[in-house]
Amino acid sequence: MPTDGVIEAHDPAGALYPLTERISDWHVSTPEDFLRRLRRDLIDHVGGQLRDDVAMIAIKRSSAAAV
Repeated sequence: MPTDGVIEAHDPAGALYPLTERISDWHVSTPEDFLRRLRRDLIDHVGGQLRDDVAMIAIKRSSAAAV
């Protein structure tokens, strides 16, 4: 779940960060890799500097879920 700093981040033209569209094709192996990629992509989207606080949690679900 992201904070509003992620989903309300604007690019220089004023467009909001399209979180779902951006991450839907990503294939990363760990939550840490996902968060690093998200951070880089978000900073690229806003033009290099975030103007709001940003928080994101990534959790890797085990393939063998306990019942």
